Amino acid sequence: MNTQAPARPEEKYLLEIDGYCPICEHAARFVAKDKWLRGALSCATCENGSVPRERALAHMLNRVAPDWRNLRIHESSPATRGISAKIRRQCAGYIGSHFFPDQPMGTIVQGYRNENLEAQTFGDNQFDIVISLDVFEHVFQPGRMIQEIHRTLKPGGMYICTFPIRKHQVDSHVQRARLNADGTVEHLVEKPEYHGNPINSEGALVTFDYGYAIHQMISTWADFDVEISRFSKQDMGVLGEYTEVIVCTKRRTANAFQRR
Repeated sequence: MNTQAPARPEEKYLLEIDGYCPICEHAARFVAKDKWLRGALSCATCENGSVPRERALAHMLNRVAPDWRNLRIHESSPATRGISAKIRRQCAGYIGSHFFPDQPMGTIVQGYRNENLEAQTFGDNQFDIVISLDVFEHVFQPGRMIQEIHRTLKPGGMYICTFPIRKHQVDSHVQRARLNADGTVEHLVEKPEYHGNPINSEGALVTFDYGYAIHQMISTWADFDVEISRFSKQDMGVLGEYTEVIVCTKRRTANAFQRR
């Protein structure tokens, strides 16, 4: 009697690319079953996979701070996979935070420090690097968030982040929702948009759409030099929409002009 298990059918992918992954640091195959490559083009070699924005940020992190393993890093709203898991595992000076609004700020909740990016409990000049992957578009006061990140960075420190930059939008930012004084949310568009949230199954509300001029606005909110890099790199599996990585560097000497 033949007891051999039936052969499993080969998985069919919309796209398969051979390349090198900057997260797992191996020759890798990037595969996608869905045409929305930003969320679907995963690394088959990475533990729990990785997606293009994570690989793009890893590439930039290695480029601008190759000694990141020896630095103090704060990451807001980290995932449990990809570059977030790698930094947490390999950087002794790493702190990951999530926002639990019903818990005391600055305490440890579910293994993460509880922090509101717009009103952080960290002291001044604490970190060499602050990282966020697709967090910027979910805060209600982006200017206040940028100022707080700037405050917590050491002179010369960097805020490295990803968020969608709308290719059809020239304005720096268009507000989609606001938080009222009584704590209620007021929607300013007909159809609210939500993205995935690693700690809340209801998702994260998109509060702003950002456009081409956002780099200029960031540099008026705080004394940052801002560089935006946009990728289409098949060999690194970084394809699709919204591949930008934004690097904001805190100037070592503050500018003299008055900021708004």
